[in-house]
Amino acid sequence: MGGAFIDHISWRWCFFINLPIGAVTFIFLLCFLYSPPKARSSLSPWEQIQQFDVISTIFFIPSIICLLLALQWGGSAYEWGDGRIIALFVVLGVLMITFVSVQLWRQANATLPPRIFANRNVWGSSSFTFCLGVSFFALVYYLPIWFQTIKGATAVKSGIMNLPMLLAQVILSIVAGACVTQFGYYTPFMVISSVLMAVGVGLLSTFQPNTGSGKWIGYQIIFGAGVGTGMQQALIAVQRALPPADVPIATATVMFSQTLGGAVFVSVAQNVFTNALLHSLSGIATVDPQQVVNIGATPLNGLIPADVLSHVVSAYNDGLVAAFYVSTAMGALSLFGILFVQWKSVKS
Repeated sequence: MGGAFIDHISWRWCFFINLPIGAVTFIFLLCFLYSPPKARSSLSPWEQIQQFDVISTIFFIPSIICLLLALQWGGSAYEWGDGRIIALFVVLGVLMITFVSVQLWRQANATLPPRIFANRNVWGSSSFTFCLGVSFFALVYYLPIWFQTIKGATAVKSGIMNLPMLLAQVILSIVAGACVTQFGYYTPFMVISSVLMAVGVGLLSTFQPNTGSGKWIGYQIIFGAGVGTGMQQALIAVQRALPPADVPIATATVMFSQTLGGAVFVSVAQNVFTNALLHSLSGIATVDPQQVVNIGATPLNGLIPADVLSHVVSAYNDGLVAAFYVSTAMGALSLFGILFVQWKSVKS
C-alpha cells in the first residue's frame, strides 16, 4: 500500500495508513483486552502526579534528540569535527549523565528504577532487542533502495520483493511462540534468532548488481526467520524473571531499546552508505558524486549517462552493501545479550 501511494499519489499518504489500522486496533483492545482489577490507591491525586518522573523526561527526551541529530547531520550536512556536531554530543553526554543521576536519586519512583535495570534479564534482553532492532530496521530501510536503484523496481514492486522477509518473520514468530508454549524455554530461540539473523544478512551483504531472484528471496527468508524467531522472546524473558509489579516497566524498557536501536542505527547506516558510495564514485571522472547521492531511491536508468551507468550501479551497490554490514555486525552482537538471560521455563 505504501508503495502504491508513493507511485501514484504522494509519500505523505503513507502516514495516513496508521489511522484506520490504529482505530481498529484500539476498538479491539477496548472490547477484548482484560485488565486485572487493581486495589484502590491510597495516594492523593497530587501524590499520584508526583509519581510521574517529569524531571527524568525533561533530560531524557532532549538527549535522544541530540543523539539523532548528531548522527543524522554528522558526515553529511556537517563534518564530524564541526562545532555543531561536537556541541550536540557534549549536550548529549551532559543530559544522559544527569538522567542517570536522577534515576539513582529517585530510586523506586524513577522512570527506570535501578533495581529493575540491575536485573541481568532486563539489560540482557534490552541488549538483545537493541541489536535486533538495529539489524532489522536498517535492512528494512536499505533493502528496498537496493531493489529500486539496482534492479530498477518501482516502489510498489520493491515492496512486493520484500515480502519473503516479512512473511518469514510473521510465520516464524507464530511458530516460535507455539514452540515456547510447548517446550517451556525461550532462551534457545533467542540463540537461533541471532544465528539466523547474522547468517541471513551476511548473505544479503554478498549482493552484486546481477544477483538473481533465487538468492535475494532465499537470503531474505533466512533473515526474516531469524527476526521472527527472536522478536517476542525478550519480552517473555522479562515477564518470567521479574515480579508482576515490575513487568510493565521492564517490558517498556525492552521495547524502547528495540525502537531506539532502529532509530539510531538507521542514521549510522546512512552515514556508512553515503561515505562508501562517495568513495566508490570518486574513481568515475565524468560523474558528480553528490548528484548521484541526491538521486535517492530512484532507478538509475535514464538519470546516468549510458557509458558510465554500469560503473555507477556497481558503486551504488557497494554503498548499499556497506550499509548491510551494519545489520550484519549488530545481528551477530545480539548473541552477547543472550549470555545474561537466565534459562527459565514458562511452565514452572
